[in-house]
Amino acid sequence: MRLMTAAALTLSLSLPAAAESIFPVSVPPECMELANREGVPTVIENRYQAIKAKVKLYKLSTRDPMVRECRQAVDRMRAAMNERTASTKSTFSLSSAPRSMGTPQ
Repeated sequence: MRLMTAAALTLSLSLPAAAESIFPVSVPPECMELANREGVPTVIENRYQAIKAKVKLYKLSTRDPMVRECRQAVDRMRAAMNERTASTKSTFSLSSAPRSMGTPQ
């Protein structure tokens, strides 16, 4: 759960302009049991909760298999969100390119 929160936090920090649009974020299924154990909500509602969860996750020992699994799940989720954001940016920039007024497109 902490890992999920950490992922949400990392995403919110890396995408400050879009931070409000990514919440609420549900923790990955791999993190549910860990979140319940550590008292972290399974749905992160805002940036504050995400930061708090990230800090909690990274304070946990990597000796715990649940922590390792959750961190991996968060990393995968972060990568997917970054990829989605990058593709949205490239689509936006292509669609917003000015068109020539003289020739039909």
